[in-house]
Amino acid sequence: LYQAILNLMGKANQPTLLEGEAISFTKEISNERGREMVQTTSRLQLYQMRVAYMFGDLDLAAHIVQESHGTEGVFFGKYEACEHLFYDGLVSFACARKTNEDKWTTFAQDSVGKMRRWAENAPFNCEQKLHLLEAEQYFCAGKRKEAIEKYLSAIFLSGENGFIQDQALCYERTALFYLENGDAEKASNLYGKAHNAYLEWGASGKADHLC
Repeated sequence: LYQAILNLMGKANQPTLLEGEAISFTKEISNERGREMVQTTSRLQLYQMRVAYMFGDLDLAAHIVQESHGTEGVFFGKYEACEHLFYDGLVSFACARKTNEDKWTTFAQDSVGKMRRWAENAPFNCEQKLHLLEAEQYFCAGKRKEAIEKYLSAIFLSGENGFIQDQALCYERTALFYLENGDAEKASNLYGKAHNAYLEWGASGKADHLC
């Protein structure tokens, strides 16, 4: 977690990699697998997947998803289970749009179904994540109106529930949606809001990444 924070703050030479002064993902993942430490291995994969996705290395994030999809249960009772499922779904939807491969659509739909059940029991933690995943689902399906509604509700719920990091990501994903749909003005405005939200969260490295 600490190395992921350093990456987000702009204090890592390669922000897409969980490598730096706090930890070496490559070294630690090898050690933990050798010890058969399943939860620690999954935690390393979670934070590597997260920084890779957030800093635009979709290939690396996809590699982690293929290794770890469906393992969120090792975090049973912990918030990391929700985070793992969330980023697994986001990466899968991005890969589905890029490759049109059925496996990514299956992975993504699996994440949405699970998050929907979790949001019923823990709406404060999960509902904004569910709405962003559903927005990405509509984006993939070419349902523009439904996607916009879900993106906007995800932004609202993130703010309402006090998750500035989720709100920043929602602004960013909504901006990308508008940009890919030819509305550069709305995209620019939303990227600006994402930039400010990341700064408010303390993620100056991620904010700079948007510039």
